[in-house]
Amino acid sequence: MNKLLRAGFARLAKSRIFWICTAVSFGIGLISSITRYREMMDTAGYSYSMEDILFTNCIFMPIFSAVFAGLFIGTEYSDGTIRNKLIAGHARSAVYFSNIIVCSAGLLLIHLANIAAIVCIGFPLTRAVKAPAPGLILLGLVSLAAVIALSAIFSLMSMLIHNKAGCCVAALILSFIFLVSAMTIEGRLSSPEYYPSITASYTDETGETKVENTESIKNPNYLTGTKRKVYEFLYDFLPGCQMLQITEQSPKRPGILPLYSLFITAVTTACGVLFFRRKNIN
Repeated sequence: MNKLLRAGFARLAKSRIFWICTAVSFGIGLISSITRYREMMDTAGYSYSMEDILFTNCIFMPIFSAVFAGLFIGTEYSDGTIRNKLIAGHARSAVYFSNIIVCSAGLLLIHLANIAAIVCIGFPLTRAVKAPAPGLILLGLVSLAAVIALSAIFSLMSMLIHNKAGCCVAALILSFIFLVSAMTIEGRLSSPEYYPSITASYTDETGETKVENTESIKNPNYLTGTKRKVYEFLYDFLPGCQMLQITEQSPKRPGILPLYSLFITAVTTACGVLFFRRKNIN
């Protein structure tokens, strides 16, 4: 296992896709910091603080995870590295665990590169932090747990689909499903129970101005009962939904999100090891 990890981290340090993803993540943080600073300078009364954009990269992490895991692990299949590891006598479970650990480490570094850019560039530009530090630290820890869950999901796909191109396509499709479902679920949960009343004024035949108020209208699509609880559970459980909540810094139950991420990581890893042991590797 130690040999596999050393080899994996050595390959990570030389991986072109890792450094490209890290550079893009850092660039997103850099551009976000400069853009917000210019908006503050150009707009009178514009309120800005560093934490406003501290976790903006979270919404992109499903895509980073799909691309990085698909190409990083897929290359091992195309180069015959996984087969050589098994021929050398390494257990299949050790091969699987080493890959998921290296992938998780790589994705965490990609995520932290964005935060580092905002801290190093955004803070010197604004010198403003309004949110309490414990809250930001908690959000940061929640985001790290969600990144590991994403790594476990896409590592599972990459270890079971030996075709690199096919794996990347499937992983990207899944990442977009995560994002679209997150926005859909959020939209349904944020939909108001009643549409606000409308006040309208008009002039009658005598020239007198009259005001007419309409009653609030109940939203037929408002979620209630068990259906709403299911949506709320999915909004906290799915990694894409967690990332959206962290990006918007609006999780209502931040303490439970890492537990869901841990559960996803454990289940997908267990399933991955089980299926990988039975996988026919040519």
